[in-house]
Amino acid sequence: MACKKGQLMPAAVDRLPEANKLYVGEGVSITGAVLTSDTVVVDGFLEGEITVNNLLVGETGTIKGRISVAQNAEIFGLVFERLAVKGLLVLRSSCRVDGSVSCGTLQIEQGATLTGDIQPTDYRADQSTYKFPRRDSAQLANGSSNVRRVEISPLGLAPDLLPATS
Repeated sequence: MACKKGQLMPAAVDRLPEANKLYVGEGVSITGAVLTSDTVVVDGFLEGEITVNNLLVGETGTIKGRISVAQNAEIFGLVFERLAVKGLLVLRSSCRVDGSVSCGTLQIEQGATLTGDIQPTDYRADQSTYKFPRRDSAQLANGSSNVRRVEISPLGLAPDLLPATS
């Protein structure tokens, strides 16, 4: 099937990314500024000044630079330098963050590594309006996303300090 100049082949149309979203695939390196993209998903390497609404760094993803997230971020991979998240920052067990971190709300899974300073952010975005993209079952079966969820109850970890009296 021939296409006119400027037109995409039908198979290419099926593979077009969603508008205002950036996906950096495994093995891809990008250096430069990313500004005002709605969602950025990084499974490759991204370096520079990044200003986005939502951020997801996969297990094979690495970001180095000044990162500003207006809403929420979930980190499975590596982040270096500066990470400012106004809403919820989730650090998964496979992640490593080295640098200065500021966030509205912080959730850390057991096994996550955080080196640097942490500062609170007064502003907290509406965390209920955005769902992070999840890996599909085929990716999980292939082992491309080996996510282990850990639930820790602070009350269940604390020993009884006072003996019970009757």
